[in-house]
Amino acid sequence: MRTARLLSFGVLALLLSSAVRARGDELPASAKRLIDQTEREIREIEKKADGAVQKAEEEIKQKKKRLLERLEALEAGLTKEAKFAQAKAVREWIQDLKAGPIVAQPDPGTPGGLRAQNGKVFHFEVTGANGVGTVWGTDVYTDDSPIAMAAVHAGVLKVGEKAVIKVTILPGQATYNGSMRNGISTSDYGPWQGSYKVEPARRKR
Repeated sequence: MRTARLLSFGVLALLLSSAVRARGDELPASAKRLIDQTEREIREIEKKADGAVQKAEEEIKQKKKRLLERLEALEAGLTKEAKFAQAKAVREWIQDLKAGPIVAQPDPGTPGGLRAQNGKVFHFEVTGANGVGTVWGTDVYTDDSPIAMAAVHAGVLKVGEKAVIKVTILPGQATYNGSMRNGISTSDYGPWQGSYKVEPARRKR
């Protein structure tokens, strides 16, 4: 929004300058003065807007830094008091804050093209689905199983729910056991060269 506003100011200033250059000989001095004055005012507005944005960004940065410091101190205190479950919850918040926003890729259908990148994590924007293919496995799925169905089976998404999910690439397994979960029936399978698991992109609060 800020960029759009500044662009509109810039466009107006450009149009005013162009008008003066194009019809400079025809314009009376009073009109030229009005245009020059408006251009100066627009530049001042842009300068103030940039300054305000920079100040806001710095304030946000400082607040986030202070929040992390307080949470880290709180986590240390809870650990010292042997309140391990609460300390773990605070630690997870700290990790999420440090990680920053997630950049998600479109749903690739299945993650077979990522095979052998064992342990690597990908984030995909996926809509939970049923009946779009066959899924093999439970918790760990063959890498030719549709992510949209595996996510529903794993309880990460509901059918029709769209969200960013975390996909971790795993090595092939000797066996995959099927099961019925969340309205999705998966199948058994023997050895397969690649697999994966699905989890929420962020822990649910």
